[in-house]
Amino acid sequence: MIKKLTAGLLAAVVTMSCLIGVVSAKENTIVQVHGKYVRGYTMIPLRAVSEALGATVTWSKETYTATITKKDTVITMPIHSHHATVNGQGQMLGAASSLDGGTMYVPLRFVAQTLGGSVSWDASTGTATASLDDRTVTISTQYGKTFPAMTAARINALVKAANESADLSAYKQVRAHFRPYFTDAFINKLIQKNGAVTRHKFVTKPVTHFYEEEGLGYIKQLESPNDTGGMFVERIIDVRYIHGAWMVEDISYLLASP
Repeated sequence: MIKKLTAGLLAAVVTMSCLIGVVSAKENTIVQVHGKYVRGYTMIPLRAVSEALGATVTWSKETYTATITKKDTVITMPIHSHHATVNGQGQMLGAASSLDGGTMYVPLRFVAQTLGGSVSWDASTGTATASLDDRTVTISTQYGKTFPAMTAARINALVKAANESADLSAYKQVRAHFRPYFTDAFINKLIQKNGAVTRHKFVTKPVTHFYEEEGLGYIKQLESPNDTGGMFVERIIDVRYIHGAWMVEDISYLLASP
């Protein structure tokens, strides 16, 4: 009888231990991912972090829009946009969503807090933490890393490549020609749009600014192309230090009255 009780108690202890282990593992679910620190915003890989927080993510190829769903909250986020919708209501993002290497990046705080979670930031390690229910996600960034200065020669080379992007038909191998200067994601964007918005080649001295500890910056030029009816156009070349070099990751244009 004692043996039977001992065996029964042992089985009960093992069962309870297994249950406690499951609960403990659930309460301490921690996922670690790599993000990016962009101009004061922690940008996260949308699917990895959203799913780690218990949400589901779907992608529409037709509209280039991601949809995040958790319980009664539905967030829709198109790529390359400062806008999102939450349960059908428009919202502004502090930093635009982006596509990098096939991965969509969005602001961490917006997603986590909209889903009902909380976010903390440790500047000493460049690490953000998002918590929701029994889940925790830690996001490491490149904040605090030292990046080399951009030389005048590199600035001139990127400006020259930006001018050349206005007419892709001039190059038999577009990817090979621009790969030393543009990210693959931006080359894809250029090919889809069949080149830059304007064929005007900017020649004015560029104004540059770089964000310390982020490996980001921009090159600006302001001119009045012949095809703008006297309006000034500011070309903004966004650059990033990636794969050991400063590369163009986007080019945008703003119209300004004279």
